[in-house]
Amino acid sequence: MGAAKILLSAEEFDNYPFEEDKRYELDEGELIEMTRPAYQHNQALQNLLVELVLYFRKNRIGQALVSENLYALSPTTRLAPDVAVILGDHKAELQKAKVIHIIPDIAAEVLSPSETPARIHRKMSQYFKAGVKEVWLVQPEDRTVEIWTGPKLPEQALTGTDSITSALLPGFSLTLPELFS
Repeated sequence: MGAAKILLSAEEFDNYPFEEDKRYELDEGELIEMTRPAYQHNQALQNLLVELVLYFRKNRIGQALVSENLYALSPTTRLAPDVAVILGDHKAELQKAKVIHIIPDIAAEVLSPSETPARIHRKMSQYFKAGVKEVWLVQPEDRTVEIWTGPKLPEQALTGTDSITSALLPGFSLTLPELFS
């Protein structure tokens, strides 16, 4: 028998007394405790974030934020993509935000072996329903990346020496060997 689900309103979640060393999301009212990522996950996440930060230093069209931020995708859903790209200048709005009410333009999820396909597809559906334009699914286990622009099928399935690119980020390119190094 599994643990009982904890249901919360968005307001309760936003003010919940979380344990400091754990991460949580709110999935349509259900409290989800996130598992701690492994080294492979964090290495790919770091490489992706560094490249995006460097890109945005040269191209002042937005910013990349790491997964410590929660995004209000709906009145009952708060998700924390591993990397969120927000285009435009929103620094003033974001300055003191605990929960971000700006929908990311790109949500990148670095997948862990413990994540189920059902959970991943549910998150993607929530992202697209909220208005996210692209979802990048980074799979360190098999060194692949899928770029989704809608909930049906990936627009690109990258392998080998392919590069992550996006029409939303003119001139951005990150090879998979660099991502997974």
